[in-house]
Amino acid sequence: MVRASLLRSISALLACCLFPLSGAAESILDQVTIAADSIVQEQSGETLNASGKVKIDWQNYTMFADRVEYSDKLRSALASGRVILIRADDILTADTLKIGLDSRLGSATNGTLRTTEGNLRVKGALIEKTGDDQYRMANGSFTSCDSDPPSWKFTAGELDLTVEGLASGRDVVFSVAEIPVFYTPYLLFPVKRERQSGFLFPRLGSSTKKGFYADFPFYWAVSPSAEALFDLDFQIKRGVGTGVQAAWLGRGGSHGDVIAYTIYDTVLSRERAEIGARIKEGVASGTDVNVDLHLASDRSFFRDFSEASGDYNRQALDSSLSMTKRWQSWYLAGETRILNDLDSTENQRTLQRLPELTLTGISRRLGALPLFAGIDSRLTNFYRREGVIGQRFAVQPSVAYYADLPEGLALSGWGGYRQRFYHASAGQGEGEKESGLAVAGASGAASFSRLYEAQGKELKRIRHIITPSLDYSFVQEKDQGNLPFFDYDDRVIGQNLVSWSLANSVTGRFDTPTGAEYLELVNLRLSQGYQLSGGRRELLNPADEHRRFTDIRLEAVVRPLKMLAIETDSRFSPYRAEVTGSAVAATLNDGKGNEAGIGYRRIAGALDYLEGNLTVNLLPPLVFQYTGRYSFDRRDFLEKYFAVEYRHQCWSIALSYRDRPDNREILVNFALAGIGGLGKVKVF
Repeated sequence: MVRASLLRSISALLACCLFPLSGAAESILDQVTIAADSIVQEQSGETLNASGKVKIDWQNYTMFADRVEYSDKLRSALASGRVILIRADDILTADTLKIGLDSRLGSATNGTLRTTEGNLRVKGALIEKTGDDQYRMANGSFTSCDSDPPSWKFTAGELDLTVEGLASGRDVVFSVAEIPVFYTPYLLFPVKRERQSGFLFPRLGSSTKKGFYADFPFYWAVSPSAEALFDLDFQIKRGVGTGVQAAWLGRGGSHGDVIAYTIYDTVLSRERAEIGARIKEGVASGTDVNVDLHLASDRSFFRDFSEASGDYNRQALDSSLSMTKRWQSWYLAGETRILNDLDSTENQRTLQRLPELTLTGISRRLGALPLFAGIDSRLTNFYRREGVIGQRFAVQPSVAYYADLPEGLALSGWGGYRQRFYHASAGQGEGEKESGLAVAGASGAASFSRLYEAQGKELKRIRHIITPSLDYSFVQEKDQGNLPFFDYDDRVIGQNLVSWSLANSVTGRFDTPTGAEYLELVNLRLSQGYQLSGGRRELLNPADEHRRFTDIRLEAVVRPLKMLAIETDSRFSPYRAEVTGSAVAATLNDGKGNEAGIGYRRIAGALDYLEGNLTVNLLPPLVFQYTGRYSFDRRDFLEKYFAVEYRHQCWSIALSYRDRPDNREILVNFALAGIGGLGKVKVF
């Protein structure tokens, strides 16, 4: 079926380039400039006959022709012989053109319209405007191909349309390389300047789990600020699924998107489904309601039906409903959160927060003193079917001091008291309990900078900023074994920690033809801590009396070239003399469609993982893509993805192959420029 969006574009082009919509432009100027080799005026003085290299200018139009008969009384022109009408970057050529300069009514014979927007080419034996916003095209065709003959085109025996109304086409044929491949005797569709409702091309593919599948989407432009996509999904091995995606924008920053998919799985002989939503709604001034919902009918749903790398192997589903209220100095939030552990065989022992209330008093200055006071409090109701349940109320008032020092120097300190109250209904810590801890901290930093002149071709200046800092953190040591255990906030580890850091930032100024450009070349931070007393919670390197130093941490982003970025976040143990954790990534992008990336993450004894991606556009019109994820722990690939795309000026075809441990999938995408493709449609 012909895409409504393309036909909408054609109607808009006819309206804007050939005959502007009535009321959409200002009144035409009285002055019309005509130049030609010969101009003859009739005795009545009302008609001019111009011939030989005729040029007529009026308003924002320019017309060229071999001959033009112009009537001043009727304010109309009849042009013939190599007629060219130009408006902005759009061009209409025709054998003859009759147009009313005031009415904008008229017709063109054997007309061809070429437009820069969408690169559309429209031809018609007759193209005419018959009334306000009403058009007709006979024996016409349209394409986005420059070649002659075009690689593809749509033809229609007749096409009648009313802008912001309906259009009807008769004898519509789709041809590839002048070979007809699709025909429909009649087509009725809406014509609007905005987004269009209508059927989209199907999505086709084949996989180990689904078999051959075909997805048929329908797009609905609900309103200028809302849209929806409906899917009918046929899978040879699993059955027939239906889905919907919807998105909208509201006033005051309100917005939302929802997804739903359901299928009767013929392999498992039961209904399976997924529901998701992200909604923010402003109900009053400073008050928002937020919904973040993600539910599935079973734990293996995503492994069987999801395509995204981040979804098919997800470990948990987290859903929440919250309301927030903001005042000038206070912030109140209430949230209900449900966690579904997909890695567990059951969810009875998974801890849920039903609900959690947070009240925060934003720090405010205490009179004329250089002190700022604030308070944080949180009430949580913990629930699960099996295990300890109950409530916890934590409140922490605090006072902070910020020194008024010269630029480049910073000194601050704070102190507070964290009080927790419990009521547990069963298990450890049953009954009412309480515990308080003193907490404090301080920070001092200095910033030094220097500017250097550079002699590079584009690089002219370099600014280097170095910032050393020293921080102190104190948490009172206290036995908390008698308290209920809901999460690690119930077992706060006492500590007396001093840490240092050294940050370096190097920024370059480049002189380009478009002006000065600034690029951060190096951003590096080195840090480490020393435990004076107490302990700390580190999964990789637990603290004890013989290991007071924390791991040395290096965080860095380096850009030795404009097209190359290298990032790392690594930790080194001074006791074991080895890297305990590392995340390194490098990205190379030349801005011409070629990109390569590689990332490596390792946590000693827990994770060893490598991923890479490559896009090659060096052999046009072919584009190659590869993505791979390899686990050194499993000694196997988690996922491999290959794709090759052939890009023509007005169409493209892509073949992709995805290989996962439990599924293999082949997909073919075909796209027409200006129309869209056979790929998955993203509404939001």
